[in-house]
Amino acid sequence: MTSGRASASSKVFACTATWKDRQFQRAFGKLPQPEQDAFLRDLATLIAALEHTPHPASDPRLKQAFKAKPYGGVVALKGATLIEYSLGRFARVIAKYPASQGSTDILLLAVTLDHDHDQLKALIKQYRAEIDAWSET
Repeated sequence: MTSGRASASSKVFACTATWKDRQFQRAFGKLPQPEQDAFLRDLATLIAALEHTPHPASDPRLKQAFKAKPYGGVVALKGATLIEYSLGRFARVIAKYPASQGSTDILLLAVTLDHDHDQLKALIKQYRAEIDAWSET
């Protein structure tokens, strides 16, 4: 676990490979347009909150609004903590903090619309090397 704090203006990135996962894309495409819009609004709200939080796991506002909690026991990532956020009833977003060593940035690793933790874990494990080596450049 890291003991660092996010700065007042952290950057939030998405791990492209995991967010383009076919299962997620299929599930998202099947949602009615109002539900897609609601998910995207909730995601934008989460990203805005993460950009300005003192810490992405322990901030009481994130815990209340998005049920932020550690996402442990999945796979060890170098010098980072995994955090789970809830968007609505079933959607889950898993983030890595810090995104890379020495940064205060946050990397959104994986998302599911059906609360499928096995799928989230499989995605994180499948792209572990890429996630460990991730940098914004």
